[in-house]
Amino acid sequence: MKKINYSYLIAIAVCLSVSGCATNTGGTNPLGAIDQSLSTVEGAAQSSRQVLNAGATAANNPAGVAQIGLVDILAHRLGVSQQQALGGAGAIFQMAQGNMDPQAFAALSRSIPGMDNMLSAAPAMSNLSGNLSSLMGDSNNTLGNATALAASFQQLNLSPDMVGQFIPVITSYVSNASGPAAATLLQSALTGR
Repeated sequence: MKKINYSYLIAIAVCLSVSGCATNTGGTNPLGAIDQSLSTVEGAAQSSRQVLNAGATAANNPAGVAQIGLVDILAHRLGVSQQQALGGAGAIFQMAQGNMDPQAFAALSRSIPGMDNMLSAAPAMSNLSGNLSSLMGDSNNTLGNATALAASFQQLNLSPDMVGQFIPVITSYVSNASGPAAATLLQSALTGR
């Protein structure tokens, strides 16, 4: 009889354990968990579609291309805001424009998406560059260019030493977008060499 009672008790304990496991899933319903997982997958798919649609919209919109091009690269690599990247690039291109042959700059400008946006976002260049160069007798205007760029960057709440960080990124971008010859022209327009 003792043997039957133990067997009976063990069978009841096993049944209770199995039924308890089936109903107690740590507070979650297995079907609800699957439903939630499917919702998460569907949400991720919608997010992916939105990213793809935004990319297609930007590709069809020249202003969108500019925003996912040089400005984004500058903002990401240098840790500056989009507006600072836009204005800083514009200041550098504005300086180059003043020191380059107009036809060469026009060709460069056509190859860089969003050039007009960058130029218009640049702070006004100070006349200090010309005055300082004439006082110093700097025929290449290098010192004046550096001073004007530093002043423009300060107007964008960027330290003047950021000019030296912007120029290599911009020159590399120009080299990829327009070719090494255009990058060399840009570099010489900025450095006077």
